[in-house]
Amino acid sequence: MIETKPPQALSLFDLIGREWMLEDSVTRVAFNANASAVACFLQNGTLALLPVADAEHPEKRIRMDFETGRTTIRPRENPFPPEIRTDLRGIGGAGCRLGDQGFAVTGEGASLWQVTARGQTVRIAGEGPDPVTALCSVDRAHLCVARGERLGLLDVENRAEQAACHLSAPVEHLAVSPDGAMLAARTAARVTILDARTLDIRSEIPADGLVTTLAWSPDGRWIAAGCEDKALLLVDVTRNQADRIVDFPGPVASVGFNAKAGALVASGAFRVVGWRLPELPFGTHEGAPILTGRPGLTLVDRVASNPERDTCAVGYANGLVTMCPLGQRDELMLCEGRGAPVAAMDWSRDGMHLALGFTDGRAAIVSFPKAMFK
Repeated sequence: MIETKPPQALSLFDLIGREWMLEDSVTRVAFNANASAVACFLQNGTLALLPVADAEHPEKRIRMDFETGRTTIRPRENPFPPEIRTDLRGIGGAGCRLGDQGFAVTGEGASLWQVTARGQTVRIAGEGPDPVTALCSVDRAHLCVARGERLGLLDVENRAEQAACHLSAPVEHLAVSPDGAMLAARTAARVTILDARTLDIRSEIPADGLVTTLAWSPDGRWIAAGCEDKALLLVDVTRNQADRIVDFPGPVASVGFNAKAGALVASGAFRVVGWRLPELPFGTHEGAPILTGRPGLTLVDRVASNPERDTCAVGYANGLVTMCPLGQRDELMLCEGRGAPVAAMDWSRDGMHLALGFTDGRAAIVSFPKAMFK
């Protein structure tokens, strides 16, 4: 049992979290591949980078009392480094991790840039005929770039386009399957499945909804999409069919699959909404719902599924952030609500760090000692 509140009555966040105050609302946070930095996209079109390395990581501050057997985390003694800023302006909403430690972002004039973990910037592609509307990393060396109706597969090292295609409508969102073989492209009225290497179209699936996010299931069968119009869109890739789960209390701003628990989770209700895989609520099939956390009076704005453990982070409209084991009522408060909604969350690939962004400009990294997952 780990004691998370020492005699000074510090909060858990005080002990395992770091917080930076940025000048504008954080719209998105993302770890790079090796979890050395977090990119924070701001409403004003700028980018801030948070260093993940911590000289006083909670793991180094754990102490055990040999008489009582209690484990405590001593308070942080020194300040941590400030955020790193880039010289880019006019950064759009499209961005993704690139290579081992970088990011790809859009800049002014529809250009495409690589940003390192230390804030250095290199132009990947010059201004195109149209702005970049969606962007995703196919692997560590290739990007899929959408400029309206046109998709291009870009070899970043050689700055060469290896494949291209045109869809019937502008692309709003892109997501690559877990095995890297397929791409999902969301347009206004359908989800198009493409070969990730050739951009050959495999199927076009009619699917209504004001989609805000896409997520693939671990086995590549399902695509889940959160919708602004208070619905969850499900696409069965194997059957080329789509269905909508409607009447959520609020917009479904985030969805996620959890491989460890075999579950799908979504925001937009007064508790975490979820179902067991492989069968989800589709057509006349009701699926197998799971109950996670406790119902409350505040909407769940965001969920982020841990990539390595059967837990998810939950962000509320009042700024509260908790962590819940999927399928259980237990909740661990990570960050107290201060009124500003949680705008973005992302886990590092090893599931040991959680990045948070808030509408009041706060950005944070929560780093978990291994003892907390025992």
